[in-house]
Amino acid sequence: MKITPSARFTAIVEVEPVERRLLAGLFSDAAELLGGDDAETEADELAILVGMSSGERPTDPAVLRLLPDVDAEDSERATEFRRLTERDIRESKLANFRTALFTLDRSGRAELTEEQARAWATALGDVRLILATRLGIATESDLENLLETLDEQPESTVMTVNVYELLTWAQDRITTILLEALPDLGEDDEAGGNDLGNEGP
Repeated sequence: MKITPSARFTAIVEVEPVERRLLAGLFSDAAELLGGDDAETEADELAILVGMSSGERPTDPAVLRLLPDVDAEDSERATEFRRLTERDIRESKLANFRTALFTLDRSGRAELTEEQARAWATALGDVRLILATRLGIATESDLENLLETLDEQPESTVMTVNVYELLTWAQDRITTILLEALPDLGEDDEAGGNDLGNEGP
């Protein structure tokens, strides 16, 4: 896999055929997982129309990692917040997966605009969270311990760890490119003067 900045686009992702199939499978599986854990029924039509969910906590630990409780100490508050916001969060994440899949064409080359690069970075991060949950990684220490005992792990775990680290590198690389593409605010101030009336983002 090769990820480089671009003058015309923001970033260019180039992958081998096996990597393209791997990424496409991961993005597709993650989208299915996120969409398939929805507890809504036909009786929730009004809630769907106004953009709310049932507020039920996801049963899959990986989905819960993507859609965590806003307040671990107050279950009522967490449920209400989930009811009001979960559907929009799910749709946003699903949109990122769709963008990643759409831009990853058969040639194995993805030319990403800034918005698409942000979608890729977020989608990669969400897939990493899913893999981390399956691997039992919740902290840096968990990852370090797993890497230290990798020789003792089954082949399937070793392969998953290798994929996890590849995605970590890819997300970091795209994030770095996005950060480096940001305008230098100091230079802008020198060129146009400080305008205290305009607040930044």
